[in-house]
Amino acid sequence: MRSPATTPDNAQTLNASVLAQMRADILGCRLAPSERLRVESLRERYGMGTSPIREALMRLEAEGLVDLEQNKGFRVSDVSLENLRDVMNTRIEIESVALRWSLERGGLDWEANLLSSFHRLSRQTKINPSRPDAISDAWWKEHADFHSALVSGCGSPTLLSIRSRLFEQAERYVVLSILSKGPMRDDVDEHKQLMRAAVDRDVERAIELNRMHISRTLQKVAASLVDGKKAASARRPEKRSLK
Repeated sequence: MRSPATTPDNAQTLNASVLAQMRADILGCRLAPSERLRVESLRERYGMGTSPIREALMRLEAEGLVDLEQNKGFRVSDVSLENLRDVMNTRIEIESVALRWSLERGGLDWEANLLSSFHRLSRQTKINPSRPDAISDAWWKEHADFHSALVSGCGSPTLLSIRSRLFEQAERYVVLSILSKGPMRDDVDEHKQLMRAAVDRDVERAIELNRMHISRTLQKVAASLVDGKKAASARRPEKRSLK
């Protein structure tokens, strides 16, 4: 399919559109970890030409969401225990700094934005009512907005940029945590406690609550990944020795 757009501005809009859609599908696990990304299939999926698809794939590779394998093409980056722990533990450290600065520097506008973002998030349900195996897009957006609002008062574009990339990397694991079997979490209360500590400017409590919030996801996904490996090993036929 060739796009009718020929101007540089329109081409850039198409590139940005397919990049945003593909990133959202990877983060939401609609494009599953390790899934092969064939250009022809992606053209059909997004209704875009070859050039925007390839540019999006290269951008996502730079972000660490896509891998390019020699002679094999692109695939969605895999998930692993090692990457899970690296991403989540690094996110805890970076967000601890961002939270501290945000609570110390954030003004009334920051506080109002945080309160309204929590209110919107608390009105959403995690699971898509029409698709029990998928996360609600509305919840997804409000969840990201709430966590961004928490740190938005820190005053450091550099710190926010690093934190944003880590948050995106962590989002795939958040989805896996929500969709995996295991004890249910009262995420509304977790977010409420975080919001209250932030509004009260209780820096140490907010940092600790955020650490616990992220760690719970880490622990749940880690257990799910371990169980998945055990199940895969159990299904694998034993090799018979030749005599």
